[in-house]
Amino acid sequence: MEAERRWQALRARGVLRVGIDPGVRPFSFYGADGWEGMDADVAREAARRLGLRVEAVPVGYDGLYDALIAGYADVAMSALVVDPTRTADFRYSRPYFDAGLRAVALAPLRLDRPEDLRGRCVVAALGGEADRLTRWLERRTPGLKRRVVADEAAALAEIRMGRCEVAVVGGQAATQAGCAPIADWGNTAAVRCLNLRPTEYTMAMLGVDGRLAVELDRVLSQMGNDGALARIARKWLAIRTTDIADADDTNNTNDTNQ
Repeated sequence: MEAERRWQALRARGVLRVGIDPGVRPFSFYGADGWEGMDADVAREAARRLGLRVEAVPVGYDGLYDALIAGYADVAMSALVVDPTRTADFRYSRPYFDAGLRAVALAPLRLDRPEDLRGRCVVAALGGEADRLTRWLERRTPGLKRRVVADEAAALAEIRMGRCEVAVVGGQAATQAGCAPIADWGNTAAVRCLNLRPTEYTMAMLGVDGRLAVELDRVLSQMGNDGALARIARKWLAIRTTDIADADDTNNTNDTNQ
């Protein structure tokens, strides 16, 4: 079987070649120690659990799939999302991070579906995707009270200080607040998180590499269940605590009619 033959050849080589775009901070970039970022740490930990070491192959985002076709790389990643037009020729691992919008609450309130936002104060950073989604929810959710602030740090500060109940933020801010990198891997006990608009990052590989896909899914699942993914995500995707602490009324924009 070709998939098994390719997997055994990869194991014999002992190296997982990862095609990357080195210009996607904080996921994939070059620093003092070479390839760094969340994606670099995820790849190295996954490879370690497979008994392999990682070799980064910088090709740029537009060249990721070409690197797989040409055989320069075994997998490709760098904030890469599934492309539905390529699924006939390529496989994708299970996602390891969701960068999409989430509703986050620190109080012990029910937050399982958008309908649970009824009658709630919901805060978002003015002018971004979260603000646009919150406006859309406001028109469709009875009693939702929309509040806007300067940025995501200020939005999280609002719910930390009890001035609002729910913040709508991106995956980076949500992860730092205690949400799991992927929803089904469990949040910290003190936070409630609801996925509103997922944007899931994954690894791509050739369609023939079915055994590699199985093995990557296995170790990514382990990393999610044992907390390794959450630790890596919070290491690289942290909002500075000083940003949150300094987000007070002086940088709020609270006219909900904007």
